[in-house]
Amino acid sequence: MAQVNWRKQLAKLLYNGDLEGASNLLEGGLRSNPRNMSMKVELGKVQFMQGDIDSARTTFEGALLANPDNAEALKGKGDVLEVFGDYEEAIKAYQMASQRAPKDTENWKALGVLLTKLKKYGQADKCWNALLRIDSKDAEAWYNKGQTLQLLNKYKDAGKCYERAIDAQPDFKEAHGDLVIVLMEQDRLEEALKVAEHAVQMHPKDDTLHRNYGVLLYRLDQHEEALAAFDNALELNSNVVDTWVNKGTVLKAQADLSGALEAFDKALEINPNFTVAKDGRIGVLSDIEAAKPKGFIRRIFGG
Repeated sequence: MAQVNWRKQLAKLLYNGDLEGASNLLEGGLRSNPRNMSMKVELGKVQFMQGDIDSARTTFEGALLANPDNAEALKGKGDVLEVFGDYEEAIKAYQMASQRAPKDTENWKALGVLLTKLKKYGQADKCWNALLRIDSKDAEAWYNKGQTLQLLNKYKDAGKCYERAIDAQPDFKEAHGDLVIVLMEQDRLEEALKVAEHAVQMHPKDDTLHRNYGVLLYRLDQHEEALAAFDNALELNSNVVDTWVNKGTVLKAQADLSGALEAFDKALEINPNFTVAKDGRIGVLSDIEAAKPKGFIRRIFGG
């Protein structure tokens, strides 16, 4: 099987989502040519996609026995180790893959994501910097760098990264959403409002953007507009606890206690253990009790 031909066949099978066909193609090819390193590595990738992690591990380890410096096999080994929760060894595998193929962005991304998950933010930031040295217009790298800086509470620097991500990819939904959040964290509410308005116009079907827009409007004391934003979010997804809690909070601030109670109850139907919703409901019930006419019981019983 000529290399070009099997790669074309593999690409077509993967495009069509036919993982079993891809696996059969590669296994057949390896029976004819068991030393074909490229085919062996691709088989490991397919096995990993199939969820057959043990087989993928065996395949990648076999490839590395034959060629310890194969960057793709090292990356595959890292993926397997990460699934098994062997994070430190996964980091080592990703680092080795990055050293062997420093221009391969997938190795740096995998390493950066895992380091972020492990809260090793400083090390993760180095990965995003490495990616940006390869391609300064990599929107995903700018976004990931922003995420790392946001987790370090460096909101101003994070915002600049999100702006760079949006410059590189104007429809980057997550970058818009997180830019709103970091601007709010800096009390730059008017700037956040412009970004949020643009975001919901560009992505009208995203409930998270509508919810964040509502939170911002509430902070700007635009209660009716905030309620409209939360209602838009709920039309798109009525199963998000935070949206119901946010709506309840605004209604309580407007002294619509029955509406607020209904919103907090909706939140608790979704998650009965959600503390903020419980506290909100208790607060509303307290306000309802306080609003009852004083002396009503005493007059009835002659007290």
